[in-house]
Amino acid sequence: MRTQRTKPTAPPRTRAALYGAAMLVLAGCEGSVDGPTTVSGNPTGAGASAGAAATTGTGGTGNGGVASGTGGSAGATAAGATGAGTGAGATGGGAGTGSTGDPEAVCAATEGTLRTGRTRLRRMTRSQFEHTLRDLVGAGGSPAQSIAPDESVGPFYSNAIAPITDLVVQQHDEAATAVAAAAEARMAEIAGCDLAADSGTTCATSFIESFGLRAYRRPLESAERDRYLALFTLERDQGSASSAFRAVVETMLQSPFFLYHAEIGASGAALDVPTPLRPYELASRLSYFLWDTMPDAQLFARAGDGTLTDAATLTAEVERMLLDDKARDSVRQFHLAWLGIRALEGAQKDAARFPSWDQSLALALEHETATFADFVVRRGDGTFGTLLTGGFSFLEGPLFALYGVPEPAGFVPGTEVALNPAERAGLLTMGAFLATHAHRDQTSPVHRGILVRENVLCQPLDPPPADVNNVAPPVSDVTSTRDRFLAHTQDPACAGCHTLIDPVGLGFENYDAIGAFRSIDGGEPVDATGEVLEAGADVAGPFVGAVELSHKLAHSQQAADCVSNQWFRYALGRMEAEDDACSLVAIRSAFDTSGKNVRTLIAAIVASDAFRHVRSNGVAR
Repeated sequence: MRTQRTKPTAPPRTRAALYGAAMLVLAGCEGSVDGPTTVSGNPTGAGASAGAAATTGTGGTGNGGVASGTGGSAGATAAGATGAGTGAGATGGGAGTGSTGDPEAVCAATEGTLRTGRTRLRRMTRSQFEHTLRDLVGAGGSPAQSIAPDESVGPFYSNAIAPITDLVVQQHDEAATAVAAAAEARMAEIAGCDLAADSGTTCATSFIESFGLRAYRRPLESAERDRYLALFTLERDQGSASSAFRAVVETMLQSPFFLYHAEIGASGAALDVPTPLRPYELASRLSYFLWDTMPDAQLFARAGDGTLTDAATLTAEVERMLLDDKARDSVRQFHLAWLGIRALEGAQKDAARFPSWDQSLALALEHETATFADFVVRRGDGTFGTLLTGGFSFLEGPLFALYGVPEPAGFVPGTEVALNPAERAGLLTMGAFLATHAHRDQTSPVHRGILVRENVLCQPLDPPPADVNNVAPPVSDVTSTRDRFLAHTQDPACAGCHTLIDPVGLGFENYDAIGAFRSIDGGEPVDATGEVLEAGADVAGPFVGAVELSHKLAHSQQAADCVSNQWFRYALGRMEAEDDACSLVAIRSAFDTSGKNVRTLIAAIVASDAFRHVRSNGVAR
């Protein structure tokens, strides 16, 4: 029996809302993209994210090529309040084995047969969740911070492997409850009509259809609309229009069709052959790639009238979206992840050795890298070469002192500042990269060398032996970093990998652990000579200093192919597979022909078969 309610400060969810929410979520679970999700127990609370039953697949890279690798994990779990269940299926193709392949040869062997890698059912990342809530209901703050950290595919976040736990279900339940309660203050704006004044279902139906379109990123099916309308009516009759509004919003925010990138394709069946994405699916994939959030009104309109699948329209949308400031989020996230800079915030440095280090400096360094990358990609010449060799940056506050550059008279934040070309050249000589890949009290040739090898040249390295001593040698004011790290290449147990890593990382020794340029280390002039071994002919060989290395990388086909792969991984949330070979060939060709313009690279990825198709297996809705 329903108890008499008073007007609380934090409105409780009614039994009707809880039961209806659970039923709606479980109904959504029955339509999991890659297989049915079974649920046991009688739900007594709002259900949360559906079990992600994903696909098996291949992935991995080596030397910028295509590689095969397998992986898998148990299917995800789903829960509807107290009833918990398991999601069928397994995910595959994690990091891969790193074996080398030749995309052109693999593509030629297909003889024109359309092939793409398998598509995994992915749950939103935390940033996608927050950005979507911002655009959907105007949510502020950081609602995703209470949700478990994201998984990674390569350097990028992508939730496609680990099972959903009861804790993650609870976290999404709590986040949805809080966001729905806060959205009540904007009920009229979100609903688009006066829910409180309409005793019938006209306004409620309009609200459910319009809000459902945006939350699910596609029109609701009639059965879905009717279930939400029944939930709204039940809650309104036993409570109020406001509580009914909250119940619908809270439930939609826990639906698998909100939380997951649900893609089936034009066939309407989850097939193990490439199938064109439906227009709304293509709009969503495009929006989360370029904006890290849901589609806007124009993108929804292009999906609704079917024109988005037209090549010219799709290209025009890419151009429009890159010009929109929402693209800053994706450009920023790509470059911070690609360069491994996400750990900079909160990094600690030895106060005695680096007294200028604090969080304001760390944030300024991260902002500099993000601003520089965004300017080059979206407003500048767009080239890979400028990203790696640009002799300018966007300094602010403490960065002038760190870089030894006088602040120009009348300086306005956000304007270009010329840097010393003998000391700085693009992203790899910026303080954010250098400070992140360093120890608390000294530089790290190992960390810097690994990042270049794995993320810039796409050469995966084997992990160190389990019993290896990976503690950095003690800092000494009378011994250089180069001398202290000699043991790595002299010890046979370490030399196999460190002969590939350390000669690259030692080329960065002109920069200390917070990114300041230095000419003395251990009481002697810095020796910044380095060498790239076992790499493409256009990048292999000796070099002196990070500036010269950056120029070598900027002109390297191996590095260009690697960054093409990295953007592909970021766009699709998975590693490239052998079946993506023809897509990779087309993407790389467009990138090379354009003078390695990243805007062209992005457009080529969107135009590729891999991006415009879905390949799955299992049972469709």
